[in-house]
Amino acid sequence: MTKEQWLAIKNNDKAYDGSFYYALKRSKKFCRPSCKKKNVTPDKVILFDTIQEALDKGYTPCSKCRPDKETWEGPRKELANAAERIILERYKEKFSLETLAGELFVDKSYLLRTFKEIKGCTLLEFHNRTRCEKAKELLQKPGIPISYIAAETGFVSASHFTQVFRKTVGLTPSQYRKAYLMSLDS
Repeated sequence: MTKEQWLAIKNNDKAYDGSFYYALKRSKKFCRPSCKKKNVTPDKVILFDTIQEALDKGYTPCSKCRPDKETWEGPRKELANAAERIILERYKEKFSLETLAGELFVDKSYLLRTFKEIKGCTLLEFHNRTRCEKAKELLQKPGIPISYIAAETGFVSASHFTQVFRKTVGLTPSQYRKAYLMSLDS
């Protein structure tokens, strides 16, 4: 191990990610140089030039720094993206923070903080925005009743749908539909 490699590991230097990998001999896990492992000393470390080399020697990827994932951006970003995927897939369902946190195996407070920090909005705001975007698509079709659109996008009632839509979009569903149809005529 060179002094430069040791400093990269010691300082968790992302600039060296991909140029080599290291493992703690006893743990049988290999990491990126940027991994924030504790109790790392040069005598406990073994280096690998490639992921395949580490795998061939019987080491497995670290679950914190995920050296096996090329575009991995960290556990917080991964958590926020997973929550986003679930909401996008199931936007029609009633939103339950407890259920979502349980599915992701995290504390609900941690999930709320992480999502807001990474995505810039709360989980509920994202859920409502997603439902309103789907509603906009349906509102562009003049024959579909607003009450049907409310139910189709997961709202309990047309009045709740109107309230959330107005807060999110700035117009009521009827106003949005009218403005959209008028834009087609011009």
